[in-house]
Amino acid sequence: MNNSPITAPTIAEALRQLEACEDLPPSRRRTLTSALMVICRIGGKKSPATLRLDPGTCLPMIDGASAIGLGITSKSLQNYRASLRFVLRRLGLLAPVRRREPVSDPAWATLIANLPSRFHPHRLRAFMEYCAAKDVPPGAVTNSSLEDFLRHRTESRGGANTRADVREAARQWNRMRGLVPGWPEIELALGPVEGRVQALPLASYPAGLQAEIEEYLAWLARSPEEAEEDDEVGHEPASPATVETRRKGIRLLLWGLVETGRTPESITRLADLMHFDATKQTLRWHRQRLGKPHPNRPTQTLPTHEVGMLADTVRSLAARYRLSGEADAKLRRMLTVYRPKRQREIGEDLARLLDRLSDPDLQAKLMLLPSLLMRKARRLRTGWTSKQGVDHPPKPREACWMAALAAAIEIELQLPLRVQDLAGLRLGDELLVTDGNGPAAAEVHLRVVANKNGQLVESWLRGRAAETVKEYLQKFRPLGPHPTMSWVFPNRESADRPRAKNHLSDAIADTIHEHTGERMTAHDFRAIAAAIVLEDHPHALEDVRVLLGHAGFEVALRHYRRTNRKGAAQRLSDAIARRCRRAQSTTAPVGLPIDLARWRPRAT
Repeated sequence: MNNSPITAPTIAEALRQLEACEDLPPSRRRTLTSALMVICRIGGKKSPATLRLDPGTCLPMIDGASAIGLGITSKSLQNYRASLRFVLRRLGLLAPVRRREPVSDPAWATLIANLPSRFHPHRLRAFMEYCAAKDVPPGAVTNSSLEDFLRHRTESRGGANTRADVREAARQWNRMRGLVPGWPEIELALGPVEGRVQALPLASYPAGLQAEIEEYLAWLARSPEEAEEDDEVGHEPASPATVETRRKGIRLLLWGLVETGRTPESITRLADLMHFDATKQTLRWHRQRLGKPHPNRPTQTLPTHEVGMLADTVRSLAARYRLSGEADAKLRRMLTVYRPKRQREIGEDLARLLDRLSDPDLQAKLMLLPSLLMRKARRLRTGWTSKQGVDHPPKPREACWMAALAAAIEIELQLPLRVQDLAGLRLGDELLVTDGNGPAAAEVHLRVVANKNGQLVESWLRGRAAETVKEYLQKFRPLGPHPTMSWVFPNRESADRPRAKNHLSDAIADTIHEHTGERMTAHDFRAIAAAIVLEDHPHALEDVRVLLGHAGFEVALRHYRRTNRKGAAQRLSDAIARRCRRAQSTTAPVGLPIDLARWRPRAT
């Protein structure tokens, strides 16, 4: 396989090669030609003579495309994806796909047969079948086998999610060690991308330093009531997310010390991270690694938010270990240099998303998406017969997942929660359903204390929104896993925790892209809500603050500045138009020596 853009042919050259394939019928050649032209459309309607047929570029483009965004059916897009891979294999740009054959090795066949029935190990099964085909016994599987499988998948299938799929296969392999008898004890892990340096784990440092790190993180999460008599806490207890952020910051700071000359064995105290010269050198190294070029000084870089996070970690450590006044002041002055400028406007990507969502058609698709998903869920629950007469049996588990997405998106439209708070909703605690007298009189009460800052957000869903959530809870949630648990969105595998926030976020984003053609995340609902409130009520900053659960008005002001700027420009434009209409209605405007109604420009 050759992914080089220099040797890969252009799409125009590939089209000429397809025309010369006499063994393919004309209808097949037309289908393959259409698949190549779709790539040109996805790439911004580029000319076939300028766009190269590089698998590393074209496959992620078509795999990430939306059928509704291209104006075609999902089945047509699926056919185009298969046709594009056929063309790439025909031209030698992708390796042939190995035909799936029954596993003949008894050891592998036994392990595959013992996989849990409720488990869906599609990626793991593919890895096991690959090892069996390569005559690698289960006990001889290593990380090298995983790397070979990744290389095979990349060469034969390609796509943007190949590495993520192989990483998921490794995670499933490790999980089976405690569930399947006789499973090999080897723990698999996919290495970093070639050329990328990976930070050392905390286990690489002395045990005394690891214990000190855990003591600091415990202090960070400790409330004043839990503090000992001689321990002056002096801060609000940190959330679990903040604790993990500080753990990551310490790991990166230690990595910076190693990369700037220290050895892991020589770092024995957290105080090494607060030494002025060492901290300055470490943060400068991270800024050079992550920073953006300075607009006026090409040799310098600007601090990024991750560098700012590292500076905050050093400041938190200084507060914990109570540096002397002079050393603390000197360190704080230095740390201010590595903090990015305070954001006063919403980002460009978010501003462009809000501009696109001002389109009435796209906005209608997003607002009505929960109803569409619920209709699909009902069809999956009962089964249906297609127009071609094909009977589709009921799929209750898939119906439950579809209805869960409908309820999640409906909640985000009405009360834009952070994904962690959305995934952690519990019946009877954060979510209460009240039945009314009429069929549409149900009410859903949401009362959530945000994990990030402890702020309370509250909303009452009525009408269509309440009916959507109620229908999911009463008719679809019992069809899914762990229906007796209190989680609104249960975890598919474990009953003692809710659905993982990253999985829920990805599912929401993929569903929105599939049905609207727009790329957005679940967190973007918060920006959409702020924009809608300020568009209808330009000065309702308190509404935005309360709705989003912010302690202050800083985030609301970011949206307010943009909305107010657009509104001010529109109000001025409307005022000018009104004055022009008034001026044109008079025959002799004051101070104007000519009659505009009868004036005509002189012919040249």
